[in-house]
Amino acid sequence: MKLFWIPFLVLGTLFATAQTNVDLTSPLPEDPAVSKGTLDNGMTYYVRANSEPENRAELMLVLKAGSVDEDDDQQGLAHFCEHMAFNGTKNFPKHELINYFESIGMEFGPEINAYTSFDETVYMLKVPLDQPEYMEKGLQVLYDWACQIDDSDEEVNAERGIILEEERMGRGASDRMMKEWLPVFLKDSKYADRLPIGKVDIIENCAPETLRRFRHDWYRPDLQAVIVVGDFDQNEMVAKVKEKFSAIPASTNPRDKKYFGIPGHKETLVSISTDKEARYPIAYVYYKHDLEKSKTLGDYRHSMLVSLYTSMINNRLAEKTQQADPPFLMGQSAYSHQFGPLNTYMSVAVTQGDKIETGLKEVLLENERVKKFGFTETELERQKTAVLNNMEKAYNERNNTKSINYANEYMRNFLITEEPFPGMENEYAYYKELIPGISVEEVNELAKEWITKDNRVVIVTAPENEKTIVPTEEQVKSLLDEVESIEVEPYVDAVANVPLIADEPIGSKVTGEQALEKVDAVEWKLANGATVVVKKTDFKDDEILFNAWSLGGTSVYPKEDDVSANLATDVMTESGIARFDEITLNKMLSDKVFGLNPYISDLREGFNGSSSVKDVETLLQMLYLYFTEPRFDDVSYQSLMKQYATVLENKSASPEANFRDTLNVVLSNYNERSKPMSVERLKEASLPQIEMIGKDRFKDAADFKFFFVGNIDFATLKPLVEKYIGGIPTLNRNEKWVDLGIRKPEGVVEKVVHKGQEEKGMQYIVFHGDFEYNGQNQAQLDAVGKILSTRLLEVIREDKSGVYSIGAYPSSSKFPEPEYTMAISYGMSPDKKQELETAVFDIIKEYTENGPTEEELNKAKEKMLREREIQLRENRFWMNILSNTYYLKNGDFSEYGTFEQLVQNLTVDSTKKAFADYFNFKNYVSVALAPAE
Repeated sequence: MKLFWIPFLVLGTLFATAQTNVDLTSPLPEDPAVSKGTLDNGMTYYVRANSEPENRAELMLVLKAGSVDEDDDQQGLAHFCEHMAFNGTKNFPKHELINYFESIGMEFGPEINAYTSFDETVYMLKVPLDQPEYMEKGLQVLYDWACQIDDSDEEVNAERGIILEEERMGRGASDRMMKEWLPVFLKDSKYADRLPIGKVDIIENCAPETLRRFRHDWYRPDLQAVIVVGDFDQNEMVAKVKEKFSAIPASTNPRDKKYFGIPGHKETLVSISTDKEARYPIAYVYYKHDLEKSKTLGDYRHSMLVSLYTSMINNRLAEKTQQADPPFLMGQSAYSHQFGPLNTYMSVAVTQGDKIETGLKEVLLENERVKKFGFTETELERQKTAVLNNMEKAYNERNNTKSINYANEYMRNFLITEEPFPGMENEYAYYKELIPGISVEEVNELAKEWITKDNRVVIVTAPENEKTIVPTEEQVKSLLDEVESIEVEPYVDAVANVPLIADEPIGSKVTGEQALEKVDAVEWKLANGATVVVKKTDFKDDEILFNAWSLGGTSVYPKEDDVSANLATDVMTESGIARFDEITLNKMLSDKVFGLNPYISDLREGFNGSSSVKDVETLLQMLYLYFTEPRFDDVSYQSLMKQYATVLENKSASPEANFRDTLNVVLSNYNERSKPMSVERLKEASLPQIEMIGKDRFKDAADFKFFFVGNIDFATLKPLVEKYIGGIPTLNRNEKWVDLGIRKPEGVVEKVVHKGQEEKGMQYIVFHGDFEYNGQNQAQLDAVGKILSTRLLEVIREDKSGVYSIGAYPSSSKFPEPEYTMAISYGMSPDKKQELETAVFDIIKEYTENGPTEEELNKAKEKMLREREIQLRENRFWMNILSNTYYLKNGDFSEYGTFEQLVQNLTVDSTKKAFADYFNFKNYVSVALAPAE
């Protein structure tokens, strides 16, 4: 598992300055739509009916125990227990649990999973509801996980290798440096030596009884919650949950559950860690505070102050990255829950190698500026509007909330933060009532509460090389003192109060309209030649997705322009638009809920975007300006070049980066147009070329197809489309992409990259070849990938304990020439490279000779059909259908709607033939990563 700093809802003291009719001392209610209770045995339950997605339910078993509860001889066994839950229970011996759920279309990973952290262990299922039996089985699995896991000696010993491979895959520069600084950050706390992955010698050698002791002590109903959210009758489900889980016996003489603190300290603690494989420096300053829980409406209001503060200071820090020579690549500050009983105010700077002190100083100076002068009224009012608009969008979407979002919310309520769940109706009402009364003075007080000399920790991680200037502990402490003595100036909030578009566009009308009946969409042809495709859906009440593209991309330029072409849209977006730089633009549009991003790929250029229903006009205005007044600012260009150079400077030190670059170069057969980016290549870019390419790619409406999917009112959207898309100039270029001749190498190509100090290997095997591009072959290729992935997990992971994760990943493309790829990837011990590769090939050869069993094929087909069930209720899926059908089939939807039949057409014989066709052992690429020699 990976360690993440995850912000939760953090709440603090109550300010008495609010002007409101609401009683801020009143306790926060719990959403009445949720059935929550505690059984006689101590188990907590949460049940909620919810129909998004239809015909599915999210099930969780949450355990209020994790690695911090381990005894000294159990380090790693909380996580080990989690693994064992999938290896045999009373009602699902051995691996029958995974086999059963895969037989009804569920997939290990996305729909059957679990995780372990310091304070909790969580098990998750996403169950289809076609048959009552499926839910019964799902509840039975939760029951078994709660109290009936086998933990047999045989299975414990078999699982050791898998967990050791998971630990191996987590090794690297970040992990090594974290193990140096974490004990400093968590000084004198049990958390400091309880990383969830644990200790290798314990994982390898612990007696099975030691693991069973952890489960006996902590897997008990008073520390557990069962969460069930989905498309069912709520009252019936509550009755089922009560009946089933009440049968778990209450613990007798339970072990005392301790909650471990993280001691404070007066002095500033400093940890400086370097590593030869680190990519770039990062400097953190943490101010540690006790966890505060939300109990009253006043606490909830305080969380609004936290949110406003965080957004405003991060807006200021983002502005600093717009400088020609920015002090840092990224700077952020936030107040959040870390883990256990700890909240922190954290400031972080990702810097250039020679600017660690500069970057850290600039972030801290912004803290001082807020501490001394606070935020301005205009900053606060702008952020209030943005927060209310985002909350309004969430409120509008309340009936389309995914079940997993509710389940996660109830999980957090049960765990240590005890996050409240008053319900969206209440939350929206609170925001509308309370946000207007929040004053800039009370937001400004937060800095004084959070930024203290007590409980302060500074962490610096950096590459170990000649170019990186790493400060000493004394220099860091001196810098902290210096920052407090510097006379900072108040922040000046420059705001442009002018319209986004100076001159209203002269649009053009829809001159042709065609119904696309197969997909329930409509195509409009505008007088300026633009093609617009619109599909109205009811999946989201306040979402409109946007996509546009035309043919050409970087392929229409000579190779000496490759770098400029690849950077063109980055410079465009960083420069702002028309008369406005990026800083001014962000302030002008802070109250809008939308996003729009241009791109240029090898064969196409275009846009991806989305908006709330009411802000679709702003999206279209920005689109119009990208075509008519794109901005290419020298300061933004210089800033980006500095940032890219920093990221690329130490790229070669990373084993994983070397591996990926080698893989991509080999797969392109060393084509000059596929060279990896480097500091030297970056010098090939020029702002004049970038500007020429950016303007050239986005200047002809007739060459573009534009797509809208979502809660669309045609009467509202049509005149906006006519005005803004219809106002884009027309050249009628009708461009095509250019085939650059980039092809995968013929024959067998094997390469090993020797890089890195860890005994850690990776393997990527890519089979490829010509492909007859059609729906039936795509379905067949997908089925082959699913069948092979399942078998690889069974044999290479479970039977051989050789890997933590492994899979087969199919893909196909039509342009520039139709081809398929089947990539198999996994991490492993370097000394097992040949053994595992041979085992993988043996599995494939068995399928080419005998084909899959009927059961294996049915599992794959069921998974494909289940996936499609969910996709049909997603705006993103329909956007892909519309856009890709125009790209790949010139807008011919005649074959749409045949997916289920294509899947049912698959047979054991056709799949056997596909294995033989798609796995040519005379034509594949194998690239492996091994330690440095």
